[in-house]
Amino acid sequence: MKTVFSYRGSDMAMFRRDYGEIVRREFYDGDLGADETEYLDFTFQKALDYPMGLLRVFSRTGISYRRNLSHIRRNKVGVRVIWFVKHGTLKIVRSNQSCTAGAGECAILDSNAPFHARAIVGDEGIFEAVQAVVPAHLFLTHLPSALEFASSFKISPEDRQVVVKLLDLLFDEGDHLSRSASEYLVHAFLETVSEYISQVSDGQIQRLKVVEKRLADIQNYISRNLTNPDLSYDEVAAKCGISPRYLCHLLKANNTSFSHLMWSQRLPKARDWLASGPLHDYPIHEIAFMAGFKSAAHFSRMFKSTYGYTPKEFRMLNHDAIQVEMSDQPID
Repeated sequence: MKTVFSYRGSDMAMFRRDYGEIVRREFYDGDLGADETEYLDFTFQKALDYPMGLLRVFSRTGISYRRNLSHIRRNKVGVRVIWFVKHGTLKIVRSNQSCTAGAGECAILDSNAPFHARAIVGDEGIFEAVQAVVPAHLFLTHLPSALEFASSFKISPEDRQVVVKLLDLLFDEGDHLSRSASEYLVHAFLETVSEYISQVSDGQIQRLKVVEKRLADIQNYISRNLTNPDLSYDEVAAKCGISPRYLCHLLKANNTSFSHLMWSQRLPKARDWLASGPLHDYPIHEIAFMAGFKSAAHFSRMFKSTYGYTPKEFRMLNHDAIQVEMSDQPID
């Protein structure tokens, strides 16, 4: 984590000017405000640039930021900011709805909609929050249910543990992570937030039905044991604490089958391995076994039926495409 901006002093004009420039650079254009005070103590830190920004704000003074239609017309940026308030209160006023997020709560800002956001210090005399700056394409991919979400929300203790651990990991190791590692962690973080928001309606948690919970347990167990060629109907039922008969009822109720749940996960996994550069010379029959198939012939039939190519044809097509792409790269 690096400190992007820090100010301790009493020159309010300098603070507004310098921090205002930082906000415009890291987020979007707008007007910065701050409560009148004799002494400012403010720190702005950054832990991640890619594939989203991750920042922390700490202030002993109330600050605000206003973005109107003029700012948006001059400076169109497609980001959403997810605020995680740790101390103090964040108040957001929009044209259609306002919300207040206290300590332990979250709120979402849309850069392309006018707003006035105000950070208010709490009883401890501080405001502290973490901000995830999510590009539009990532937000649309992982949080489509939150596109029109304008309320504050509090993540359940179970999900909160995952979110906090992922945030802590990204903050502590963000500067040292590779791009691929950052992507995996950020996608996991956004999916966790998305799953929670998708269950929120009018501020109330919509509890999953028992049938949906059971089906989720089944799918998760299959995913964890996908490469086991002996994975059976009876084993899954027993490990999920239900009878084979009830498992049959669950699958029928959801218009699916046990074999579909397995093949719909095994085939994409095998396809990804066939397309993987490091595994290009790995025998196809070994990839079949790795994906949980008992025979290469069965794997080949299923693969061609699903994708229109045999595993060998698919691998060659992918290899040729990579070679063409590499040949098109400029030579330094």
